Amino acid sequence: MSLIVFTDLDGTLIDFETYSTEVSKPTVKRLMEARVPLVFCSSKTFDEQRALQEKYGLEMPCIVENGSAIIAPSSFWAAAPEGATEHDGWTWLTLGLKASEVRRRVRRVESEVGESLYGFSSMGTEDVARVTNLDLISARRAQSRDFSETLAAKKSPEFWDQIAPVFAKHGLKCLCGGRFHTVIKDDCNKGRAVNEFTKAYESLSIENLVTVGLGDSPNDYDMLAAVDYPYQVKKPDNTWETIEVADLIHIDGIGPVGWNLAISQIIDELVKEAG
Repeated sequence: MSLIVFTDLDGTLIDFETYSTEVSKPTVKRLMEARVPLVFCSSKTFDEQRALQEKYGLEMPCIVENGSAIIAPSSFWAAAPEGATEHDGWTWLTLGLKASEVRRRVRRVESEVGESLYGFSSMGTEDVARVTNLDLISARRAQSRDFSETLAAKKSPEFWDQIAPVFAKHGLKCLCGGRFHTVIKDDCNKGRAVNEFTKAYESLSIENLVTVGLGDSPNDYDMLAAVDYPYQVKKPDNTWETIEVADLIHIDGIGPVGWNLAISQIIDELVKEAG
């Protein structure tokens, strides 16, 4: 049996408020020692995810911008997946639209609803840093999106529900990621990307592949539904959000504390079984 772990980032692997890696860092090291690939799967950009990987000492594949692309070190694949391109030692399999096209369509949506949705690309970097609590370098990474747009507008859930059909009319969908909303191509999601990755990974003649997913919010639904073992950690308020996924395993720990508990369980049970 071979094992691979897909994980959400904010509020799961890293602290929701501080973005700290310290709590989960020892457990990530333990996972690497067990030679289990750890694939980041979040709304964050490639630049953001690479910066985070470097904090953990990783060079691993990642799924970026809510499933809009799969990006892996070129050495990871014996043969690049069909349709992939090479950029500076990384293989990119694009599933979404270019960010410039997403932004163009978002402007149409704003025109139709008659309100600014405050896309990160239209904001100054200092303003992005202020609303995200990031330093300027990290805020610039958050603005540098390849396949999506982040919206900072503070609106009610009812407002976002009401304008969802407007996004859909333009071939887009708008996802709530906790603090902000992310706009991507309408047929992209974390689950589709996980399935595409798994198919490509299995083509490397890897038998009896077992997939694990960890998340905290409804935005992780598609990823959790696509894996063999889905785990959900608690939110900062010490509750689990409602995610209707079959056989979902609830972990009694907030964010990275829960992530540590889940990975320890995975290593103790699945990795030992694989060995």
